[in-house]
Amino acid sequence: FLYLVPCCAQVTSNALQRVLLIRAGQSRVGTAFTIDVDGRQYIVTAKHTVSGLGDENIISLSKSGGWSPLRVKIFRCDDPVDIAVLVPPSQLTPDFPLDPTSKGLAVGADVFFVGYPYGHVTSVTLRGGYPMAFAKKATVSAFDPLPGGTGMRIYLDGYNNPGFSGSPVVFRDPSGSGSLYKVAAVLVAFQPEGGPVREAEDIPPQQMTAQARAESRIVEFERRLFRLGNKTGDFVAPTTGIAVSYDIFPAWPLIRRHPIGT
Repeated sequence: FLYLVPCCAQVTSNALQRVLLIRAGQSRVGTAFTIDVDGRQYIVTAKHTVSGLGDENIISLSKSGGWSPLRVKIFRCDDPVDIAVLVPPSQLTPDFPLDPTSKGLAVGADVFFVGYPYGHVTSVTLRGGYPMAFAKKATVSAFDPLPGGTGMRIYLDGYNNPGFSGSPVVFRDPSGSGSLYKVAAVLVAFQPEGGPVREAEDIPPQQMTAQARAESRIVEFERRLFRLGNKTGDFVAPTTGIAVSYDIFPAWPLIRRHPIGT
């Protein structure tokens, strides 16, 4: 018997064709994406990606020929929502349907965030010469409504890297009839957890015991084994594997107050 199973883990073109690698200033890179509201196109990204820029400034877009300057107007959501809306002078990407809504998203749902880790690109380009973004899969872990109904943090079980800030968090609504993804949120950060730095003693493999490994006193680095010792007083902040995003909802009233998209 041949069973045909619909593919549920494929980011559709309506999302992929809208993602952009942007640079603000000389070196700060991040991810952005376009949405269309009332027939006008806007760029959405993380607010901290364009920090330090004025209300009208020049950013750069990565294209097959290098970096292309683009003058945009910048509008920012109120804190703590880490979302900014940029208005380009012309349409940048195809206006394939991409509903900006988190309606239908639930805890445990599969989502993807789509962007450029560390600003890395491949040789694959899409319409307009924009590089194709990387897709990473995650699970919705928790919702955290903000005071006053101003928005919501959405926590994801997914490993986030620098450069993904501003990425669209996309999902397929299981209650809907279509197969296209929707954009529910904007990825902004990862949740760190401070940990102490310890002295490390180089040991031979025969001193590695199951008990020591179970107690996390033995680490492996560059094919060498080390026994962890006393704390040095310094700290590191590795990721917990939890990514932080903001519901895209606060971008809507911001756009409607400034209906100037192309």
